[in-house]
Amino acid sequence: MAESFQPKGEEREVRLLGGATIDGAPVAYVVVMAAVVTALSFVPFSVVFAAGGSFPLAQGVYALVGILLGPWAGALAAGIGRLIAVFVAPHTAGVGLPSVVFAVVWAAAGGILVEKRGWGWLLALVVFVASYLFYVGRALTIDVTLPLALQATAVSLLGLLLWVLPTRALARRWIADPNLGRVAAGLFLGCLMVNANALTFANAWVYYTIGWPAKVWMALVPVVPVEQFFRTVVGTVIGVGVIAGLRALGLKRPAKAGY
Repeated sequence: MAESFQPKGEEREVRLLGGATIDGAPVAYVVVMAAVVTALSFVPFSVVFAAGGSFPLAQGVYALVGILLGPWAGALAAGIGRLIAVFVAPHTAGVGLPSVVFAVVWAAAGGILVEKRGWGWLLALVVFVASYLFYVGRALTIDVTLPLALQATAVSLLGLLLWVLPTRALARRWIADPNLGRVAAGLFLGCLMVNANALTFANAWVYYTIGWPAKVWMALVPVVPVEQFFRTVVGTVIGVGVIAGLRALGLKRPAKAGY
C-alpha cells in the first residue's frame, strides 16, 4: 500500500490583516470617494449668481459621502476631492478655496445625520441656525425686506425644521433598512435636509464676503428649490446604486456608515 503523502517543511500561518482606517472607514474608501467628488466637480449644473462660474455636480453627493463613510472620514474625503477640483476644474470652482470648507461641513452633516447617539446633531443645529440668522440678518441691514428674505430662504427653513423634527431619525432608520425602496426614501429625506442646511452655511459665508443685491434675492426665490431638488435627486439615485452594490458585494462597512 502506497505511503500517504505528508507535506514537508515549515508550517505556514495565514493571517488576514485589517487595512488602515480613518475614523472607522478604510482609507481606500476615502480615496475612492474623494476621486468621485473630484470627477463630479468637472460637471457644472447651475450658475453662481454672485460669484460667477457654476456649481459643481459634486454638491449632489457631499451629503452622501458622509452617509457612506461617517462624519469625519466623509468630511476628509469631500474636502480632499473638492480641494483637488478647485485646481483641476476651475470652471466650477465658484468662490475657490472656501468651497473646500463648505464640502467638509456638508459631508460632516451627512455623517452626523446617520449617527445613532451623541450630540453632533445639536452642534450642527447650532451652526446652521447661527448661519441662517447671520445670513438673513445681514441682508435685512442692507436692501432686502423680511418677506423677500423669508421667500428666498424657504428651503433653508425647511431644512432646519426637518433637522429638529423626528424626520432626522426617520431618515436614518430608512437608510439602514434592508428594503431599497425605504433606502431611497431615507436618502431623499436625509439629503434634502443636509443640502438645505449646508447651503445655508455656505451662503452666509459667501454673502458676508461678496454680498448680492435685492434683485438677486428675488431671482433666488424660484431657483433655490429647483437646485436643491436636483441636488437631492442626484444624491438619492447615486446613493441607492452604491448602497445596493456594497451590500451585494459584502464589502467591509465603515464603522460609522449609515447603510
